[in-house]
Order: sequence, then C-alpha cells, then structure tokens
Amino acid sequence: MTSISESDGLDNNTIKQNRYDFQLLNQIIDILGQFENNYNKKFNFTKMAKCLRVPNSKIEDVIDLLLNFQNLFESVFKNYRIKKSRLNNQIYLTVENKSKNIITANIKEPKIISISNDHLKLFNDIIYVFKFVNRGKGFDISEGETELLENLKELKNAHPYLFEGNGITYPTKLGLQLGDLIISYNKCNRHVKNLTIDNYTFTLEEHG
Repeated sequence: MTSISESDGLDNNTIKQNRYDFQLLNQIIDILGQFENNYNKKFNFTKMAKCLRVPNSKIEDVIDLLLNFQNLFESVFKNYRIKKSRLNNQIYLTVENKSKNIITANIKEPKIISISNDHLKLFNDIIYVFKFVNRGKGFDISEGETELLENLKELKNAHPYLFEGNGITYPTKLGLQLGDLIISYNKCNRHVKNLTIDNYTFTLEEHG
C-alpha cells in the first residue's frame, strides 16, 4: 500500500515533470520563431533537441504535437482567434472571428497616417511583447495599471485602426504589418521616415 507521503511525492514529481514539459514546449516554440524571414533555410530539429536534452524517443512525439496544432489552427481555427476568459474562478476558452470588424463605422482608416517618433517606439515595444513575450496572446487592458498597458491605451486612442478588441486587445492586421516593418528597420539600423504598407503610408512627424 502506498503511504500518504509517498503519494504526495508522486504527485509532486508529476507536477514538476508537467512544468518541465510545458517550459520545454515554450522554448521550442520560441526557437521556431527564428523561421521568420528565414523560410528558405533548414532547421536542425535534432540539434535543437540535443541542446534542450530532449530524449530521442520523444522527438517524434514533439514534432507530431506541433504539426497537430498547425493542422488545428489551419482548419478549425483558420478564421478564428482563441481567447481566454474567467468566470466564477473558472477559465474558459472562447473564439472570435478574425474578420470581425470591431472598429466602429465612424472611424475611418486614413490612407496617409502621421505618427510621432515616440508613438512609433511605443508601438514597437508593444508588438515585440505581443509576438515574443505573450506569444500571440492579447493584452487584457482591464488588468493592473502597468506602464505597457498605459502606453497601449494611449496608442489605441491615438491610432484606433492599429488595434482591435474590447477588454482583450490585439494588433490589427495593419498593426502587425507595421510592427514587422519597424522590427526589420531596427534590425538593419535604418532611419525611418516613411513606411508604406499596401495603400497606407505612415509618415514620421518631425517633432514628437
């Protein structure tokens, strides 16, 4: 018969293993982000697994899991975004149509958009957190008053077409495109003056 202390030990070991597995998957997902702008290159998964000390017997299982998620988001959730919500201490997952026009009808996206240098830097920080820290999770502006959320609220008021969602806020498609362009300019240390995305031109204000 297993004693209570032994049972607790088994549960603790299981919890530690689960925590390790989730951390490992998050590491792998972060590393796979290196594919961005490197789509013509090969990624040595075996080498990565060795560095992360993933047993050879688990490599195929990890790849299968990643591919299953890819298939799920390309089929079931192709046109939807998963959202997390809380109700009565329970966590729920809901979905939101990506093509849903959340911007009110009286807000029109200008073709030529003037944006200050400060706002451009703040937006770059927000996009970086969204992509590489939150890993695509939206910002809950109802949570604590952090500097990042205050900056997001300021930008959302000044440039509403760059964000969508009420409560949980995400960058719009235009916002993500702008963010990617800013990141690429920063990587090359290129001076930003005008940024063109499809039919939109962002012009940097000389002051501010």
